Amino acid sequence: MPPHIVPIVVAICTAIGSVVTLIVKWLLDWLSGKPSKHDLALAQRIDSLERSHEEHLLNVTSVHAQALRALLFDKIAKLHAETVEQGKPVPTETKVRVETAFEAYAKLGGNGVGKHYRDEMLEAHAREFEEEKRR
Repeated sequence: MPPHIVPIVVAICTAIGSVVTLIVKWLLDWLSGKPSKHDLALAQRIDSLERSHEEHLLNVTSVHAQALRALLFDKIAKLHAETVEQGKPVPTETKVRVETAFEAYAKLGGNGVGKHYRDEMLEAHAREFEEEKRR
């Protein structure tokens, strides 16, 4: 064999050996279930996106809860203004409405003034709704 062919054959064999080594390593990692660097980076990115999405949902949920609590308080305050504040009796139907609104309001973290309004309405003299219609 001519002497200038030997380095070329050695280079080709070394390249083939390197490629075979990489393929065998990849196959062993794949068969063992060991994640690649790319898989790990992708998993970290997915985790980051999921955390970001969860934080966004918590913020949206918080805003919705605040809005619902405000609307329920407004309903309770309006019923209170239409009855107790004007010295009128509170019909049973209105007491049921204020109690239903207050239950949801309390579950959303509301209390204080809303509870005070509800309590005053429940303690107020009741007049049936039909009696109020006749007048």
